[in-house]
Amino acid sequence: MSKSPYKIKVDTKVLFDLQDAIYYLNSKQTNLGEEFLNEYSSALSYLENSPYTQLRYKDVHCFPLKRFKYMIHFRIEEQEKTITIYAVLSTHYEPNKHWL
Repeated sequence: MSKSPYKIKVDTKVLFDLQDAIYYLNSKQTNLGEEFLNEYSSALSYLENSPYTQLRYKDVHCFPLKRFKYMIHFRIEEQEKTITIYAVLSTHYEPNKHWL
């Protein structure tokens, strides 16, 4: 018997993170933003079934993308079987300028 997957909720602020990343990556190479978005989608699919990864802060988990230097920041609501994505940030951002 397999575990039922967690539901993914995405905070609206994450859309701005994704737009910023896509804009930046496309400025470096054509279609690189699309490749980033594909990897982000794959990461969400993985997290649906295996959310317990890298607890970084009190109750915030982080999941690094493989190809791109970005991390997905999320919380797990165990009772609701929900993962809420709060940020997708470059690992090169200054912590004082970007926070959850």
